[in-house]
Amino acid sequence: LTSMFVMATESSNKITAESLLDGLRNDLQALSADFVQYEIDANNNSSENSIGKVWLQAPNKFKWQYEKPVPQLIVANGKTVWIYDEDLEQVTIKQQKNRQNPIYVLLDKKRTEANYTSKLIAKQQHDESAIQWVSLHPKVATEDVKVVWLGIEDKQLKILKLQNQLDNIVVFEFNDIKRNPELTTDFFEFEPPKGTDIMRESAINPEF
Repeated sequence: LTSMFVMATESSNKITAESLLDGLRNDLQALSADFVQYEIDANNNSSENSIGKVWLQAPNKFKWQYEKPVPQLIVANGKTVWIYDEDLEQVTIKQQKNRQNPIYVLLDKKRTEANYTSKLIAKQQHDESAIQWVSLHPKVATEDVKVVWLGIEDKQLKILKLQNQLDNIVVFEFNDIKRNPELTTDFFEFEPPKGTDIMRESAINPEF
């Protein structure tokens, strides 16, 4: 009986991709964080860091505010995405319909399970960090997303990596994470400043 109890306990405590993702999303309706973003190409060359702040709200609202080296703002209210380039005084407006955008998987379990296959990545013996990794492979191949990796620690997303079909990897490292911050109803809306050049979505790349 003792042996059976130990086996049952170990089974119930077993870490899976689903349990990590459920823990990340548990009671999570919104979050905010500082981020560092950079890109690693197929030759392992790393780009300059971009830094900024991000806010997310379930199921599909987000705001990415790039501060350095080039200011840029990306805002999505669930239907429309605004991409505002401050230096160019230009905003691009797109429909928000891309179901495989990796941003959405953080807060939307149904969207994740419908569009991705998740898998727990086994920790290496020499890896002493507390981060657990989950890989997400698109069920339908696209040019933008080959695989997504989520690095989760203490039910918080610490690192997000996105690999495209060219094997370039975009890395987001998050810190100062706040769960369920209070956000106003118009926080995920955007009104272009006066004089801004407005570009509507094109037939080539109409969705985000």
